[in-house]
Amino acid sequence: MRGDIDLMGLLGLDETVRNGFSGIQVDITIEGGAEAGALRQVVQRSIARSAVYDVLTNGTPVSIDVTVA
Repeated sequence: MRGDIDLMGLLGLDETVRNGFSGIQVDITIEGGAEAGALRQVVQRSIARSAVYDVLTNGTPVSIDVTVA
């Protein structure tokens, strides 16, 4: 995995730059005794059921509550 991020935004040095990743790339190498098509299907099923992939690609709402004691 690797991601693209502009540190000017992350560090708060440029308010016009996003404070986060502008892209994430994932490279997967898979091997096994099955045919290549079957192995690709395993990866596709994993992506379809991945909670991490879902939260990154579907803009999940986040709520934050702060209690100061």
